Amino acid sequence: MSPSSEPKPHRKPNYRLEIIDNELLLFHPAQAQVMYCNETASLMWQLCDGQRTIQDITALLATSFPEAADTIADDVETALQQFLQHGAIEFV
Repeated sequence: MSPSSEPKPHRKPNYRLEIIDNELLLFHPAQAQVMYCNETASLMWQLCDGQRTIQDITALLATSFPEAADTIADDVETALQQFLQHGAIEFV
């Protein structure tokens, strides 16, 4: 697959990432679902701009968190699956 054809995660409109009671929560005001996000997941959410591929996001996070570089790819996959299950992202 060439880099230009790789899927790029994109945030869906109206989702919000906010700190509530010292926890990062991703939610849509009109929906009942709420997703707890750790620091890495919240950074991923911000990187899901429809311009970056999954590889791009993984590389950026591995650079930011070199001590966790061995597990970043799995963490990215897990978080993207959770975002998808909550309807918070789509791939473009």
